[in-house]
Amino acid sequence: MQIGFIPTEGGSYYPEFVEEVLCGEELGFASVWLEEHHSVKNHYWPSPLVGLAGVATRTSSILLGTDILVLPFYHPVRVAEDIAMLDVMSRGRFILGAAIGYRPEEFALYGVPLEKRGAQYAESIALIRRLWSEDSVTFQGKYYQMENARIEPRPARPPQIWLGGWGELMLKRAATLGDAWVPGPTAGLDKLLTAKAQYLAFLQDAGKDPLSVPAPLTREGVIAETDEKAKEMAERYLMINYRDEYGGGWAHPLIRKEDGVPINQLDALSQDRFIIGSPDTCIKQIQRFVDTFQVDHLICRLYFPGISHEFIMRELELIGKEIIPVFK
Repeated sequence: MQIGFIPTEGGSYYPEFVEEVLCGEELGFASVWLEEHHSVKNHYWPSPLVGLAGVATRTSSILLGTDILVLPFYHPVRVAEDIAMLDVMSRGRFILGAAIGYRPEEFALYGVPLEKRGAQYAESIALIRRLWSEDSVTFQGKYYQMENARIEPRPARPPQIWLGGWGELMLKRAATLGDAWVPGPTAGLDKLLTAKAQYLAFLQDAGKDPLSVPAPLTREGVIAETDEKAKEMAERYLMINYRDEYGGGWAHPLIRKEDGVPINQLDALSQDRFIIGSPDTCIKQIQRFVDTFQVDHLICRLYFPGISHEFIMRELELIGKEIIPVFK
C-alpha cells in the first residue's frame, strides 16, 4: 500500500508547504495532494494547480495530485492545458482528483450555478480526456461546443482521473468516467463500505475489472509520539473542521447526514473514521481500512487550521520511519 499526505494549506503558507513536500519525498511518501476551497482564511488552496507547479520541478519521484479540484469552476480546455503542462514539468507524475463541489458561496464567487453542475462536470471530464489524446476534437455538448480543437503540448500518457463524491450518480460517474473513486475523509467505515459496494457494482456494469482499479482513500490523520499527545492535538485542531466548518456554516452535505454522530465529540466521531494516535496505534487503525476497504493508496490529511508546520514535519518523520515501512 502507498501512503500520501495533504500538507500545510493556504497560500500564505507556501514556504512551509514546499518544505513539507521535499521532506515527504525524502521520507518515502508516494504522493502529495492539494485541496481546493475559496475565501477561507489561512486554509485550503484557491489555485491548487499553481501550488503543485511550484513543487513539480523541485521533486523527482513523489506523485502530485488534487484532492480535489472543483471542476465546474474551470473551462475544460484550461484544465486540459494546465495539467498537460504539469505533466511535462513533473515528468508524468500528476493525478487529477476532481468533484462537483457543494459550497453555495464558492459557486456565487465564480458566477456558476449550482444546478446541473453534475451534468456540466461529466461533459468536462469527457472533453478533457479527448483533448489529451486526440489530434482534433469536435464536441457538441449542452455546456461545451468546439470544432477541430487541439491543445499543445499533450501528455505523453494521459494522467489518471480520480473522482470524488458520494451520491449514487456520483459513484456511477466515478466508475464510468474516472480511473478511480477517491472518497473524502469525512465518512465513517459503514458509509465507506456501502458506497464502495455501489461503486464496484457500477464498475462491473461498465465492463471494468474491480481488481484492476486503484482503491485510494483520504483520512484525517494526527500522529504523535503518544496516543495522549495525538488526541490532545486532534481535539485542539482537527475538530475545528467539524465543529466550525462542516457542522457550522458550511453545511457539509455528508456530515449533516451522519446518523446521530455528534460532530463535537472526538471519541465518537473518530471511531472507524480518523487515524489518530502513536505510530503503533495508527498502524492498527490503517490496517483496519486495509482489511475492510482494501485501500491501496492512503492519503492522510495532516493540516488543520492553526496546527504548526513543526508538528506536521514531526508527523511526516513518524509516518515515514515507523508506518510506511510496515505497509511496504
